[in-house]
Amino acid sequence: MEDKWYYSENGKALGPTSAEEIASRIRQTKNQSLFVWTEGMSEWTDASTVPEFSTEFQSVGPTRAPNTHVATATKGASASKQATLAQRARNELIEFLVISAYLYVCFGALIFYKATILHSEGIEFTPLGIAIVKALVLGKFILTLQAFKIGERGKGNSIVLADILIKSLLFALLLIVLTVIEEVIVGYFHGRANREILSEIPGGTLPQAFAIGVLLFLILIPYFAFREIAVSLGEGELQRLLTARRSPENQE
Repeated sequence: MEDKWYYSENGKALGPTSAEEIASRIRQTKNQSLFVWTEGMSEWTDASTVPEFSTEFQSVGPTRAPNTHVATATKGASASKQATLAQRARNELIEFLVISAYLYVCFGALIFYKATILHSEGIEFTPLGIAIVKALVLGKFILTLQAFKIGERGKGNSIVLADILIKSLLFALLLIVLTVIEEVIVGYFHGRANREILSEIPGGTLPQAFAIGVLLFLILIPYFAFREIAVSLGEGELQRLLTARRSPENQE
C-alpha cells in the first residue's frame, strides 16, 4: 500500500505512511482525535471526517476528545502542515539542483569533447557557460513535467524497463519542444524573427536536432532508471544499497 499519508502527533507532522497504518493508530488511540493530511487536501483534517478512516471511528465508539483538545490539535496540525510544506519545498530544491548538476556534467562533457576536436583544427570553442544555463532550464522543465505526472502509468501492470524507456523518450521530445517555445517567446519580446531564433538554437538543422534528441534521450535513461528502481525497491533502499559497505561474505 502506498505511503502517502501524514498525521499530527504532539504538534509534529509524521509520515509519510500508509492508510492501513493510520487506521491502526486510530484503533489504538480509540477516543482521541487524529488529524491527517495527504497531497490534494487543502488543509489538515480530522480523520473522522475522511472517508478512508471514518468507519474506524464508528467501530471504536462515539467518544471523542474535548473541544479544547481538538483546538490544540488543530493548531499543532496547522504548524505541522507548514513544516511539511517547507520540507517538500526543500526536497524539490535539492532534486532540482541534483538534476541540473547531472545535466551539466553530461552537457559539459559533450562540449569539452567538441572543444578538443575543434582545438585540434585550430578553432577555439569552450562555451561551458551555455551548459550551465541549459542544465538549469532543462532541470526546471523536468520538475514541471514530473509535477504534472507526465508519463506516469499504473504501476501494477507495467514493466520497469518499459517505463524507463518511455519516460526518457517522452521527456526528451517534450524538453526539446519546451526549449524551442521558450527561445521563441524570449526572442519575440526582443523583436527577433522566429527563423533567426531557430537557426541559433543548438541543432538549428534537422540532422543536428535529431542528434541532440538522441543524446538527450540517452542522457535521461540513467536518470529515470535511478528513479524507477528507487521507487520499486522502496523509500531509501536504493540509497542504502549504494552507500552501504559490502561484507566479505557478499563479495565472494
